[in-house]
Amino acid sequence: MSVLNKDRELFKKALIIAVIAILVILAVFEMNPFFQPYMKAANLGIQNTLISQYGTNKLASRDITVVTIDDKTLSDTVGLGRWQDFKRSYYATVINHLRRDGALVIGTDILFSEKSQEAGGKDDDILAKSIENAGNVVLGFSLGNKENASIYPIESLKKASSELGYFDPLIIYANKFVYGFQPVDSIIKPAKEGFSFAISRKYFDLKNNGKITPLDKNVTKIPGYYLITNKDDTGNKLYIPFVSDNVNEGIFINYTQSANFQKISFTDVYHDNGDYNKQKGWVKGKIVLIGSTALGLHDEFYTPDGTMQGVFLHANMINTILNKNFITKVSILHEIFFLIVLTLLLVIFILKVSNKLYQIIIVVVLTLIMTAFEGICFLWFGKLFNFPMELFIIILGITIGTTLYKYFHEEKWKRALKWALSQYLSEELVVNILDKFEEVKLDGKRMNITSFFSDIAGFTSISENMEPEELVRFLSIYLKEVSDIIMHDKGFINKYEWDAVMALWGAFWWDEKEQAILACRAALRQQEKIQELNQAFLKNHGFEISVRMGINKGVAVVGNIGSVGKKIEYTALGDSVNTASRFEGINKLYGTLICVGESVMEEAKSEFVFRKLDAIQVKGKEKPVHIYELIGEKGKVPREKLALIEEFEKGLAFYVAGNIMEWKEIFQKLYEEQHDAPSFTFLNRCGKLIENGLPEGWQGVYRATEK
Repeated sequence: MSVLNKDRELFKKALIIAVIAILVILAVFEMNPFFQPYMKAANLGIQNTLISQYGTNKLASRDITVVTIDDKTLSDTVGLGRWQDFKRSYYATVINHLRRDGALVIGTDILFSEKSQEAGGKDDDILAKSIENAGNVVLGFSLGNKENASIYPIESLKKASSELGYFDPLIIYANKFVYGFQPVDSIIKPAKEGFSFAISRKYFDLKNNGKITPLDKNVTKIPGYYLITNKDDTGNKLYIPFVSDNVNEGIFINYTQSANFQKISFTDVYHDNGDYNKQKGWVKGKIVLIGSTALGLHDEFYTPDGTMQGVFLHANMINTILNKNFITKVSILHEIFFLIVLTLLLVIFILKVSNKLYQIIIVVVLTLIMTAFEGICFLWFGKLFNFPMELFIIILGITIGTTLYKYFHEEKWKRALKWALSQYLSEELVVNILDKFEEVKLDGKRMNITSFFSDIAGFTSISENMEPEELVRFLSIYLKEVSDIIMHDKGFINKYEWDAVMALWGAFWWDEKEQAILACRAALRQQEKIQELNQAFLKNHGFEISVRMGINKGVAVVGNIGSVGKKIEYTALGDSVNTASRFEGINKLYGTLICVGESVMEEAKSEFVFRKLDAIQVKGKEKPVHIYELIGEKGKVPREKLALIEEFEKGLAFYVAGNIMEWKEIFQKLYEEQHDAPSFTFLNRCGKLIENGLPEGWQGVYRATEK
């Protein structure tokens, strides 16, 4: 495939996958309403986990103390008795003690909406007087709903309080959880702050300048932020960020457990007893909240941090403001950008990787990256994602969609390609190639491969004595049999040139350690098959054949060679390939059938028996190479042959050392007794060397003058 065609194909795939990605994204965000509650629940679940497990506000401010109307307070022994009998004068006494002990702001999470029945309402007057004298008590009221108007404290208490704030938290009706509060409700005229915000504003103003900053609607409506005070602990304005641009989401609470707050029992403050005396340091200069925590009063709400009483919701909201650890959401535009980046990464990986396992790993890795990024955004910046579950489903959907596309689109041509490749490769290699087709470098790649060449000895004479049709039948039989063996042993048949065969091992990622072994095994099995074929050839054609083979291993460039658009051939080029071809021809010199290089011998010697033949300098090369004859598989070579090899290599050692008479004696004996062809080759050399003498610088290297 040309570079241009590959680029076009890649662009086409990228375009189709991009369309799939867009369709998946649209489908997820325009999902049938049936699925939306589940998506919402999943997103809230992720949000709950982040807030509860990884919130950055785990410490409660020491400037907040909660006076709890707890089970101890409502007991008949050390407490004040049943809730039904609770008197408002009790609150007055507690407020008096707190004022005396220096509480900076007192907030009561109690809705005094009905007049007291005690002593004709005298208790209300006592409480009103106490609140007025304190001058720092914030009372709360309920906003009500469309059907019911707001519910305020009775008029005398309302007038006596220094501030009013509404109690109502923001409850997400999908799971009934409280995540935060609206800082101000502008429906009420004039606008009123939430209870927690009114207390916080009063705290900052009294602490810093003793003057209450009036609630200014224009100032507080700075886009995205709420101004709680003109002067905080650092002397600067304190802006509280809304969760998002949608102000209806309010301001989120960064929760901590109720147990982390300083708590004093209401009854201890009332009785001004020893327990309270130990805790007076928790009151002076602090925000003190009064609220019910007794189990029987059921003032409880669901939160990401578990069930929590209403007074601790306000304590947590104030704690978030004082600690300035705010939770917001990632901008929708930033989240879309993050989604686009993830989608692009996914498309790139899918285009580059075809292995199914790798694709699964990529999806898992991208999901982990997404999860880690969401966690980092929350841990480091206090930011939540708007659509975490949608992002995960989009990644999964794009993966499934593109995988299905690739399967249906590519399977068709894969079947055709499989048939074509099966003419040259084993089925196992074909499957391997098709599984990794995107990794195939058809435009040339340096690879460590094993090259094989074979040629029928004297084929020209054989072909001249045969009719063309008979020659074709003969070659068809011969080439089919040897090709089947090569393919069975994982070889790639690169080309045929009449009777000559070129094959490669390792051109398609096969294990380098097995290449030489497979090539040697294929060569030996071909020789065995040729002996079987010779019986039929002798009977049908009147002759037998002898096939010479050369095998070498080394680096070569493997890829398409030729004229693009005209004729190309997938082949291997390089010195190691040329040397394998020379080895095939060198068999003529030694009377052998299979000649291999040293690299092949070294890798396959654990499986096969080799005979060291010579050190030669092939034509066109300066550096000599060692050549070996492949004899057979270990355990199958006769003892006599092994003994011959041992003697031959002894003679070869004398030859290299230049001991002419010693090597002549050994080679002559081997030839006369066993008709060993390589020994005859060396005998001929002996005669010339005896006659002419050893050349200067003798190293036993033979210079081949023919290819």
